[in-house]
Amino acid sequence: MTRRQWTGLAGILFGALMVIGVTTSGTTPDTGTGAVERYTKYWADGGHQDRAALGSILLTYACVLLALFSAALGSLLSRTEDGGLRSVVLSTGTAAAATLAAGAALLNGVGIAAAESSGYAPDGSQALLVEAIGYYTAATAMMMAGAMAVAFSLANRRARLVPQWTTVLSGLLGLVALGSIFVAWIGFMVLPVWSVVIGVCLLVRRQSEDPAPA
Repeated sequence: MTRRQWTGLAGILFGALMVIGVTTSGTTPDTGTGAVERYTKYWADGGHQDRAALGSILLTYACVLLALFSAALGSLLSRTEDGGLRSVVLSTGTAAAATLAAGAALLNGVGIAAAESSGYAPDGSQALLVEAIGYYTAATAMMMAGAMAVAFSLANRRARLVPQWTTVLSGLLGLVALGSIFVAWIGFMVLPVWSVVIGVCLLVRRQSEDPAPA
């Protein structure tokens, strides 16, 4: 396989693992009236604890793949980009991977602690606090990922590593990223879709279609 195809494979695997990891982690209760009691009961359930631990493990591997994917995209862009956008792709992609890993750990933190320590008693108030911090951390990750996607799309106008119609999907991810503090859960769906689409395009694109070095 070529470097371009390995890059595509990393994007596909990241997208798949992220969806599986988010789905496996489960959905916590509503944060409205009575949330403390609901969160205490939710995290006291052994099944929810195990799901949180497994989901976090999967998301950890997904974040490693995201870092590799962004680094590989930057490397592919080096043929046509001297710096600038290529550096943005690499830096924001790496930051998104690190921040997403932290956010995932925080969102599932209470469940992980309960699953790994028999002496830990989940507390609803603590769970709400940790989840709130995790949510904003994950929202920051979505913003970084959106910046990576938009920068790659702009660089792709010259590099032509993937079809130009993917610009629409990159723009959508960028818009979602701007409002991720309010709708971060949408980014959890759009980001893996974007990475899989870009990954497939890189994986199936014929070598003869690659752009010549600048």
